[in-house]
Formats: sequence, structure tokens, C-alpha cells
Amino acid sequence: MTERPEFPERYINRQEARRVYGPLADRFAAAYWELDPLADAAVDELSAEGGAGHAKLDRALASGIDAVDDAGPRLRAFFDEVERTPSWVDWDRVEHGARTYQRIGPSAMMILSAWSLMNGYHSAPAVKPLMFTKRLDAMAPRRLAETSRFVTEVAQTGGMRRGALGYSITVRVRLVHAMVRRTLRRSSGWRGDAWGEPINQADMVGTVIEFSLLVLEGARKMGFRFTDREASAVIHLWQLVGHLSGVSPWLIGELSPEQRGVAFAKLLYMVQPGPDADSLALAEALRRVPMQMAHDPLRRALAPWVARYHDGLVRAFNGDEIADDLRVPHAAWRHAIWPTQLVIGAMERVRERVPGATALASRVGNRLVRASVDEMLRGVEPDFRPAAR
Repeated sequence: MTERPEFPERYINRQEARRVYGPLADRFAAAYWELDPLADAAVDELSAEGGAGHAKLDRALASGIDAVDDAGPRLRAFFDEVERTPSWVDWDRVEHGARTYQRIGPSAMMILSAWSLMNGYHSAPAVKPLMFTKRLDAMAPRRLAETSRFVTEVAQTGGMRRGALGYSITVRVRLVHAMVRRTLRRSSGWRGDAWGEPINQADMVGTVIEFSLLVLEGARKMGFRFTDREASAVIHLWQLVGHLSGVSPWLIGELSPEQRGVAFAKLLYMVQPGPDADSLALAEALRRVPMQMAHDPLRRALAPWVARYHDGLVRAFNGDEIADDLRVPHAAWRHAIWPTQLVIGAMERVRERVPGATALASRVGNRLVRASVDEMLRGVEPDFRPAAR
């Protein structure tokens, strides 16, 4: 785009944002035009090399870029940045954050679906890259399964160390995003004046918020209890994920401490324009996932009730206004959050009082989530490869 407005059309409530947030409002608006130059350059180079480029990427992820003697300059520059651990990273906090995330167990996947993804779908411009697939019904269960695999591996102890699966998936997803961005920027259908750049920095940090701050708050609404140290560790983990995902350092810095991150998240919500027909289609596709993933008689019998419970959580987490905007039915099911809170809250109070129960809860939660994700993927693991386009 040779010319662009100061604010894309999607940025609403400009004056109110400036009044509440001051210069931060305008600085955030600029993030809609900001990309990920290192990843974009690496993808250009990898695309030109075809299969050889994929082999280099695999070696770099497994053994480090120094093990790739024939790495091109753009791939090397990308990995030089990826492999450089920022000075602010505290590995003890990262691992503590992973164990805390594990403790949420299967509830985390329900929060990711009913709050994180649904909340993201409420912003029409943010979902435009997804809409270019044009395969909503077929892709929704798979997309949820792949997202769950990504989140699960990120939250393993040691998962974000170089060479670990969480680290590798994060870097691969970053390059996949760069490839999608490359395709969309060449597309005549992309409306940059309205939506900003595809998969821009503003939307990238929004995703990190959805997987960290929203999951923490959603877990609290379900009855989970976190110390300040635990909550801070979860955010620290996701700040590292954001760094490896290519999010700008200043945006990562806005996520902590938690109170600051929550205020920043409210800015993002304030300036979003709301849903459109594409948003509604994605939300409806996600709502149908329980039925689509019911592969035996018992699950098929339970699926309608799981879907209603999911609808209730959408309302309990997001509020009736967003749920109504997304045309989520079963409004009375929002009250299902209360028995959930009573049961989980009681279990949490016991956990806090029994020595060793916190570590046990993390191990059990992690095993249950891994088993659930394995079942969702049905033996077909995602490769998270940036396909040439």
C-alpha cells in the first residue's frame, strides 16, 4: 500500500481511546500497519528454495542455525533473533507458569474455545485471514485441535527451551503466519485501508492476550485460584511465547504486571468494530464442534448438552452483549458457571491445604489435556509447515 490512513477503518472510538489511554492509543493504532520483517524475509527465502528450505528449517529447529551450514542470510538472521534469549526471561518463572497452566487441565480448552476464540471472532477484521480458507465447517474441529496442541506443548515444563516441541511449534506458526501474510498482501481482496496489514502486530498481541490473560480470568470465573506469583508466571510464559511469535517488545511489555495487561486488553476491546457475517459464520462453526467430534454413541448423546454448556460459558465469560452479537443461543445456560464454580472452588480449597496437591493437580491436568488433544487429532499430527504460496 503506497498510501495509508493514520488509523485503519477498523479502529473505532478513537477519541475515547485517546482520552482514556493518551499516547498509547495512537501508538497502538500504528501496530495495525506493523508486520514481522524477519519472518517475512525468511519465508521469502524459504519459498524460493522449496523442499531444500523445509529441510534447512527442520535442522535449524532441531539443532540450531549453526548446524545449517548452507543457511541463507535471511533464514540465519531470523534464527539469530529467535535463538537469542531476551535478558528479561526468567526460566524458573517460565516453568512455574507452565505448571500453573497445566493445573487448569481440560477446563483450559473450554476457556480457549468459549472465551479466547469467541472473543477473537467478535472482531470482524481480525478474522479476515481465517475467512480466506472458505472451509469453516470442515476446518473448525481441526483448527481447534491444532490450537490445543500448540497451547499444550507451550505449557510443558521445558517446552519453550530451544529444540523442545513447544518452541518448535511456536516458531513454525510464526512462519506460517508470515506465509499467509505474504499471500494476502498479494491478494486483490485484501482491504488494507479498512483492516490494516494482514496478521499485523496489533492482532498478534491480541492472540497472546487471549491465550494468557483471558485464560487466567476464565479459570478464575470457573473457580480456580491463583496466587499473584502463579498468575505472574503464566503471563511471563506467554510473554516469551509472544517474543518467539514475533510480537514487538513494546507490546509484550504492556502485558505485565497483570493489572497493566488487563488495562491494555480493555484498550484492544474498546477500538474493535464488532462482528460481521464472517464472524457469525466462524462462531457458528465453532459451536458445532462438539457434535462434529462425537465419534461414538455416548459422545453423540452428550454432545447437545456439551454445546449448551459451551454456549453458557460464552455468555458467562464474554457477557450477553457479545454473545448476542455472535447469535449464541441458550441464554439461560450462562448460569451453569455457578455450579462449575462451586465444584472447582471446593476442590481448589482442598488443594491449597493438602501438601503436594498442587503438583499432583498439575500432573493430572496435563495428562488429561494431552489425552484429550490426542483424541481430537485422531492420529494426524499437525506439521505446522509454511506451505509455499
